Amino acid sequence: MSSKCVEYKVRIVDAVSREASKCECTLLSGGIDTSLIALVHPYKELVKAITVDMGGSDVNYASIAASKLKLGSHIVHRPPIEEFLRAIDWVLENIKTIDPIEVSADAVHYISLSMAKSIGCQCILSGDGGDELFAGYTFLYNKPEEYIREWIRDKAKYSWLPTVHIGRLIGLNVYTPLYTDEVKEIALEIPVNCLTSSLNGKIILREILREYGLVEIADRPKTPINTGSGSQTTLKNIVEAVKEDLELAVSRRLGFKPPSKAHAWLAYRLISLKVEPPPRVEGYNACPICGRGTIRGYCRFCGTCIDSRGIVYHYSGD
Repeated sequence: MSSKCVEYKVRIVDAVSREASKCECTLLSGGIDTSLIALVHPYKELVKAITVDMGGSDVNYASIAASKLKLGSHIVHRPPIEEFLRAIDWVLENIKTIDPIEVSADAVHYISLSMAKSIGCQCILSGDGGDELFAGYTFLYNKPEEYIREWIRDKAKYSWLPTVHIGRLIGLNVYTPLYTDEVKEIALEIPVNCLTSSLNGKIILREILREYGLVEIADRPKTPINTGSGSQTTLKNIVEAVKEDLELAVSRRLGFKPPSKAHAWLAYRLISLKVEPPPRVEGYNACPICGRGTIRGYCRFCGTCIDSRGIVYHYSGD
């Protein structure tokens, strides 16, 4: 790593540490972002870390981080199916999305933030924004430098931070040490070769973890929360157990053919909850799948993406 990258490492650690010091509760997925926040926290012995485990690999990495960093406590919560279903219903009612990727991720966020409230946390730290500012998504690995630079500029202006939004809805203050104005300034300055290669993203954050002994986490592949926690697999298993054909009922009520069985099940559950879906729209920003409004080529209701070439696809979780 170049000396220029090393200079930015020092600035990142300093900025994230100061923001992290504002709260002693933290989400800990065992991923790059939450592990780095725990690593640089100035009062590790007081930190309460929360991990939701639904059978994924995240808990193994989170346990390594909690042990090596000697955090004050590490709470691993394994929600029963009934709690997961209640969380799904909460997401359907409050986020109003039937995108299986979004629902399975937000259900985990809701469960973990609710757990934080139940143990007396007044605030909690989240890794939201790390992928956006430090080019963590796999589709960025082979992109040209200017494309990545423009991506970071765009995400520094606006990013959907799910834990912040969910925390606001349930009355819990969520801090995002990797998405402060100070960190945004650093991310806009940092050379792209400190961030990505053809094989990896968030290189500079990984190097910080490696330098302080969290090698296993520094070397782990990019793993979305729904994959790492196991919630996406759990949702898939629930949906696969449903024998009824829900597609016709959904298409009659919502006016479009669900793109997957999971979409159909979530849509049917939304209808059963008597949740009013977002209204259909007309014009260029109408989703070509469900007819709801899109923002920046993304439909939050069904998860459809439309790229700059007009190609329609669904987010895979990477």
